[in-house]
Amino acid sequence: MRLSIAVIALVICFSLAGCFEGSQGPQGPQGAAGPPGPPGPQGERGVLGPAGLAGPPGPASASGGVGPAGPAGSAGPAGPSATAGLHPLSAPACKIKCELICSPGEKLVSVTCPGGTIHIGKIADSDSASCIGSSEPALALCIYQ
Repeated sequence: MRLSIAVIALVICFSLAGCFEGSQGPQGPQGAAGPPGPPGPQGERGVLGPAGLAGPPGPASASGGVGPAGPAGSAGPAGPSATAGLHPLSAPACKIKCELICSPGEKLVSVTCPGGTIHIGKIADSDSASCIGSSEPALALCIYQ
């Protein structure tokens, strides 16, 4: 009887062995990725942080040069005490720049620019003087040649 029990147990073992899965095969290829989803909602804006410290001042910029001379003004009438041959020129306060230009054929002989800077040069065939930075009137004398 023992033999029949062993045979029955062996038949049951083989019968039950068919009910279990065998070994796994290789995995198949990965499928294509789907399209990306829509973006999420915008988050709330955060609280503004404190202001930072001010930086050091930048380097000083180059100063602008003197601009071109303006057109010559008309000559005023000669004063009663004018010396023969001298032609006076005047300009009001020259805080920025005034041009005193002698007529063609005249020579610049004197310039006064109280508290300002004087630059003497030529504009075309005429002697000229520039007065820069004066709060007083600028004066010049030209002589006929």
